[in-house]
Parts: sequence; structure tokens; C-alpha cells
Amino acid sequence: MRSFIAAGLSLLALGATAQPLEARAATCMTTANSVKVAQNFRALIHETFNVTLAKTALTKDFTDYSDSVITLINSGCTGPVQLTTPTFSTRAEFIAGQSSQPPIPFKILNLWHTCSTVVIRWRASAGLGPATPQEPVTGIIVIETQPNKNKASDQPFLIQTVFSEFNSGAWLYDLGVFVPTNCTAPAKRSISANPFMGML
Repeated sequence: MRSFIAAGLSLLALGATAQPLEARAATCMTTANSVKVAQNFRALIHETFNVTLAKTALTKDFTDYSDSVITLINSGCTGPVQLTTPTFSTRAEFIAGQSSQPPIPFKILNLWHTCSTVVIRWRASAGLGPATPQEPVTGIIVIETQPNKNKASDQPFLIQTVFSEFNSGAWLYDLGVFVPTNCTAPAKRSISANPFMGML
């Protein structure tokens, strides 16, 4: 009797997983898909801003979270932007904010993906501010995607949510905002403005 029940449960489990696995195969991103997603997001940050790419690669409800970026906006202080809040709540906000920023050079060090998420480890080591030499800034970006309902598009997966964190202390140093006091460092530099203030 027990063996009959066990066999029956096994058949039920097989039947329950067959359809989801089939559906999963149709919506699960490939390595090539994940590379395209990563390259799209890098292009929106690394290159001269492309509004067309933003509109074709991001969902309308695109949301970006980064306490590291908020720390830069606040120049290391508390406020004016509250930590844990989105840096951008919509695609339109992202386009308005990011298009006013200069390109941020960085290279992708590692890339991993699941069916719907891409994880990037990246590093920037130049062009972040007036400090010489520049301190390298390393970070992690987690990109949540959704399949594109427009099958005619060359973007099979759209970027919906981004979670990004990085060494904001090193970046504040590169900007000349922060000068370490526990080591030999040049005097605090005078800069005209924090470039991230344009994101407000």
C-alpha cells in the first residue's frame, strides 16, 4: 500500500513539474540574453546617453535602488535624499536623471544569470573625479528582467528593477569630497559641484 501511494505521488509530482518546466524553457533567458541585458545597462551608464535604447531596453515601471548612489548625491551626509528609497521610480525619471550625467566608464568583471535575473560585478578605475591617482571603485548590480511581450523587438528581455551597490567611500575620495584622516592624503580638493547632484 505504501509503495502504491509513493508511486502515485511520484507520478503526480512528475505531472506537476512537466508543464512548468516547459513554460520555463520558453521564458528562461539564455547566456546570450543575459549578456545583451548586461551590455544594454552598461551602455546606458558607460556611453553617451541613448534615449532610444532606454525606451527599448527598460520597462515603463523601471525602478532603480542604490544607497551607494544616494550616498554620493548626499556627499556622504544624511539627506537630502533618504536612504533605502528608489533613486529612480520610473523609466521617465531614469531618462531625465541619467541623461543629464556624464558617461561613467566601467568594465564588467563577472556576469551570472538565472532565468530572469542578471548579476554583474564591475569596476571603474578612471574618470570618476579630479583625484589623482583615482581609487578603483568596484560594485555589484542585480538586474531583474521580464520577457518582452513584443516578439518583434530585438530585446527579448527588458530591464525592470536594478539593485546596485558599490564602494561609495572610494568614489567620494575620487570626487574630492572625502579625504581620509587615518593615512597620508592630499588636502581636500575644491570641486565646483558633485556631478550626482543632477540626479535630484
